[in-house]
Amino acid sequence: MSSRRQCLNNPDRFCYICGEVCLDSFKRKITDFVKKLYLAYFGCKLGDQDKEWAPHIVCVSCITQLREWSKAKKKNLSFGVPMVWREPKNHSDDCYFCAINLIGINRKNRKTLTYPKLDSAIRPVPHSEDVPVPVFESFPDVTDDESATEQSQCDGLHNYDDRDFEGTTSQPKQFNQGELNDLVRDLNLPKKSAELLASRLSEKNLLQSGTTISFYRTRDSEFVSFFSEKDGLVYCNDIVGLLDKLGISNYSPQEWRLFMDSSKYSLKVVLLHNGNKYGSIPVAHSTKLKETYETVKLVLLKINYHKHGWQICVDLKMVNFLLGQQGGFTKYPCFLCHWDSRAREEHWVRKEWPKRTHMTVGEKNVIAEPL
Repeated sequence: MSSRRQCLNNPDRFCYICGEVCLDSFKRKITDFVKKLYLAYFGCKLGDQDKEWAPHIVCVSCITQLREWSKAKKKNLSFGVPMVWREPKNHSDDCYFCAINLIGINRKNRKTLTYPKLDSAIRPVPHSEDVPVPVFESFPDVTDDESATEQSQCDGLHNYDDRDFEGTTSQPKQFNQGELNDLVRDLNLPKKSAELLASRLSEKNLLQSGTTISFYRTRDSEFVSFFSEKDGLVYCNDIVGLLDKLGISNYSPQEWRLFMDSSKYSLKVVLLHNGNKYGSIPVAHSTKLKETYETVKLVLLKINYHKHGWQICVDLKMVNFLLGQQGGFTKYPCFLCHWDSRAREEHWVRKEWPKRTHMTVGEKNVIAEPL
């Protein structure tokens, strides 16, 4: 899974044992006593604590029930096989922490959450004839017999086919084209460095047949037709076609927002997905144009903004251009109200100012038609 993108939810908001969301007041650290209880009840060690993609806390409910079970005050937990965590392949459809919406979740409504069943997060298995209730005898030593009680033993209780497991082998695993592309992207390599890396891997026979080294020389050729250059601006002339080429077929303008910004050397315009399901899509770029009203107007015209109507995400300086306001230290700089910057005697005594209801060219420091 790419390290350049984080999960929507912190893994430490979930219990390692049951996989359910854990509020701050119910979180408990994983101590040696917790590890002994875990090993005594489930017969496998509590692992993955050195991994970023696994939770590092447990809920007070699981610990309380395990402690009562060890004292013979409670018969058992509701499940005999705990949550099994594996490294997610991606954040879109194989990440447990990205698939759950925790907005507005509190102590009263957290029981209404539904938890997904994924390859990277296998839900607990209830007790049955195949998963009997264990009997507490004594606390095992978590430092002894490490080879016999690995975390993988919990995987076996889920009754998977042999094809779900990968055996260990001394043969090196070769890269296919997709895996090599992911590696190049994660390392942020330019074209020449990417070709050099692919060449070295090919010399060591670490590339599958059909994986090309020269792929990076023309990797942008299939997207060139979607861009045009005019007046010092490179822009996308077919945004719907570009998204479809990238594999985003169900395009809806309401699901995207337009981000515009400039630096010392360039002006860039990208599309951002509201749910962060996809990466940013560049739609305009220039190293010659500056951040001005005319430039913003040109960009919106070239990318057919009025056809799509995205929500625009910009800084306050760009808001000034979009609304056609005069720059600098003006009398009415605010785009929300008629706050008078020159009326210094009222700044400390007046709480309310008239709201700005319209933008009329020639009035209240509006010098151009709002975009």
